[in-house]
Order: sequence, then C-alpha cells, then structure tokens
Amino acid sequence: MKPFQEKMVQGWKDFAAGKIDAAALKGVTAGFGIYPQRNDKAMMRIRRPGGIVTTEDLRFVAGLLAKYGADFAHITTRQAIQLHSVPPAQVPDALEELEAYGMYFRGGGGDTFRNTLVCDFSGLHADTVFDVLPYARKMSELFYAFDTAYGLPRKIKIGFADRAADTALAQVQDLGFVARLVDGKRCFETYFAGGIGFKPRTGIKLFDALPAEECVQLAFALTRLFNDKGCRTNRAHARIRFLREDLGDEGLVKLLLEYFEASKKDSPSCPEEVLVEEDHAITRFAENAAPAAGYETWKRLAVRPLADGLVGVRVFVPFGNFTAAEFSKFADVMDAYGATRFQIVATEDLVFEVPETQLAGVYNVLLNELGDRDYTMKSFVGHVTTCIGCTICKSGVQDSPAFGRALAEEFDKALQPLDTDGKLAKAAKILAEIKICGCPNSCANPPAAEFGFVCKKSAAGELQLVPFSSVRREPLELGVMKPADAKSIAETATEILSRLT
Repeated sequence: MKPFQEKMVQGWKDFAAGKIDAAALKGVTAGFGIYPQRNDKAMMRIRRPGGIVTTEDLRFVAGLLAKYGADFAHITTRQAIQLHSVPPAQVPDALEELEAYGMYFRGGGGDTFRNTLVCDFSGLHADTVFDVLPYARKMSELFYAFDTAYGLPRKIKIGFADRAADTALAQVQDLGFVARLVDGKRCFETYFAGGIGFKPRTGIKLFDALPAEECVQLAFALTRLFNDKGCRTNRAHARIRFLREDLGDEGLVKLLLEYFEASKKDSPSCPEEVLVEEDHAITRFAENAAPAAGYETWKRLAVRPLADGLVGVRVFVPFGNFTAAEFSKFADVMDAYGATRFQIVATEDLVFEVPETQLAGVYNVLLNELGDRDYTMKSFVGHVTTCIGCTICKSGVQDSPAFGRALAEEFDKALQPLDTDGKLAKAAKILAEIKICGCPNSCANPPAAEFGFVCKKSAAGELQLVPFSSVRREPLELGVMKPADAKSIAETATEILSRLT
C-alpha cells in the first residue's frame, strides 16, 4: 500500500476507535472521496474515468455492499459510484479490496484532480470526430501518480467531448477538450477556467486545434499553475476561474502558455500508440421483437440514434441508487443478453448502445425482467436529477431528493399519460433540464441546467429552493420555492411547465 493510502486507512481506524472526530477525519480522507455521513458511517466515492462500468464491475460492487453492510450505491453526476453507509471499521478493508480490483479513490474528493468527464457515447455518434475516451483514461492514469494534483487550493475538473455538439460540456470545466480533425490529424479545441459552482461561467478558448498528444501536458501545466498561483487563504475564491478575476483573461492565458511550454519539456505526452481503444460489446436481445405496451413513449425519451445502425439507450435509474440486490440483478440480467458495458451519465442514469433491430427486445427486458424498479420512466418520480441531499451529506442544507420527488409528483399529475407530442417534448426537457442541489456546492450541476435550483436558508432562517444563475443563459425569474410548502411546490411546477417548449 502506498504511503498516501496508509495515512487514509489509519485515519479511518482512528475514527472507528474514537481517537479523532469527523472534522479531523475529513482532513485526512477527503482527497479520496471518502467522507463521514450524517449517520457517521462512510461514503466512499469510486472514480470511473468517463463513467465506464462493466457488469463485472457492478457485481463486484454489489458483493462489497453486501459484505460490508452498506446501504446502497449511488451513481453520480460526475460519472462516479458512491458506496453509502459503509461502517467505519470496514472502510480500510473495503478500500483495499476495491483498489486491488482496480477501482481507485485518490482524487475522489477534496482539493484534487477529480474524475474525468466524457460525453455520452463517445466515438459512436454519426458526427463523432474521434473517440475521446482513451485520452480521458490515459490522462487519469498519468494523473494518479502526479502528486502535485492532490494538494491543490481547490479541486480541478477536466472534461472531454467527441464532437462539436458537446462543446458546452467542455466550456464549463476547469479544462475542457473538444475533438477536431485538422489536415487529418487529431486535435482538441480547448477551453479553461470555466466552472459551475459559485459564480459559474463558461471557459476561455485557449486553442482552436491543440495536437491531441499534448492534452496531458496542457493538463499538467494548468495543474501546476493552479498549485502555484491559486488562492489558499479564501476557499470561496480558490477555483481557477477566480484567477481570471485576479489576472484578467489575457494575463491568465499568458501565464498558462508559459507553464505549458515548460510542461512540454518534462511532462508525458499522449500519442495515439499509447492509447487503448475499446471494443463495444455485441448484444443478444431479441431481433425485431414485438414490443410491450408503452414502447413508443419510452423510445421517444430513452433512445437516441447513433452511427452504423446503432442506437443509444438510457436506463432510467430511480434516484441514481442501487442496493446490492438491485445491482446484482441488473448485472446478471444484462449480462445474459450480452450488454456488458455501460456508461454513467450526468442525469445519474446508465446508457449503452445496441443494434436498432434489438431495441424492442431491450425495452421488454427493462420493463419485465428486472423486478418492480422503474427503469423505463413510467413516472417522473426518481428521475428529476438531484444531489444525494442532507439526510446523508453533511454539507447539505435540505433533502433535495424529497423536493425532486415533490416536483415529479406534480409533473405526473400534469403530464401523465404522455400521450401527445407536446407532453413528450416537455417530459424530455424535465428529464434533461431540471437539476436540484441541496446546498450551494452544485453537485447536481444546477448552473448548467435550464431550471437549476439550490437549497439555501434565508436571512430569517427559512428554508428556500432558489433558482440558480445559469452559465448557459440568463437566469430565469421563477421566484423562490419553499420546500415545506406544497402550494409553493405546485406553483413552481406549474411555472416550469409553462416555460417548457
């Protein structure tokens, strides 16, 4: 075990023995994404670069949930997996098993290089430039041993997009890469100093066409700059985007280019020959099956066209949560049909690709062979994106999943059954564009949504759910929703529905 792992493991042993309190423990373990919950059990966040998981991974996690008595796993908006309510005494053993399997924690939280985002279905769209997932994975591998990235002023987030249509993803990261081809050579359009937390903003375009093999060198350069120049005295002013306020855009660009030139001399490059390309699984769902009732509605909400006769399928995961039994059941059933590889996406769902001729067979399986869980979005409940909420997270102000449920129930009243084009269009927007966060930390990405809300306390101590300023458009004047007030929630739902087009 590496020294940084030993320190973290000892911290949890001391906490379990009552030698240190939760505040002291957080200082030791936050950089691993392992935190005390409200109930003083542990949350363990597993990094999955690009959100890629296999059925083997899911079964392994299910086994650990059962073995260590954890309550459930949560798939996150940043494409990671969180284990919730792990008994403190079990954390060191669970960590060792997960790391030995190849599921890593370093950088799962705290002031570190965080999980690398990758757009949905990279490499499979009709307008894909090239698959960016191998670059994200290689970058994560190289960063794992880059100690500078694990003691920063605040966190640093990086994202990759395989086509121009996903440029928005790259623009709201600390560093974002969008695939381009220039004279047949792989390049990245690059953005930096964006973000969606406090004072959200889109990034500065740095390069129109950075040679793709230099992406890691640029990321190392920005990390070193941030480590050297970022604010360490005021956490509210410590993200990279606040250096823009201090130095100005031109000054920050000039400084980063200086660091980049130095980085190219001593940092690893990422040529195509070091990348591991991934084969996509061949599925065995029924060809041209007779679909069960509700198929056409599900198809409008869950399916998107891809290239070469493939379609992308969204598996709606209620509240983004799986118990051990649910993970095992899902993995076993999907494995039986050859669907062995999935991607976690920002709506806290799973996606995978299948031949279009098997689509009805997929629907029948999701509807009928996985128990009573709503994997096909028969109700909005569980499918309005929220963070994990204050019943679990110590940073939370309020129970955001409960507010998401309350709004979802109002949407069900107004739109179910989804039997018209207008209702389906509004349903698609609700699933994509409503994000609720239980505190101002923006874990649910409210600033990147059309209807983003954050829970706060007013000056009078009243709990409020406040519309969040968006990086994508002018903030909407929806007023304040009072979470305890059913009338206020109903009025907010009505106002949102009236604005959906």
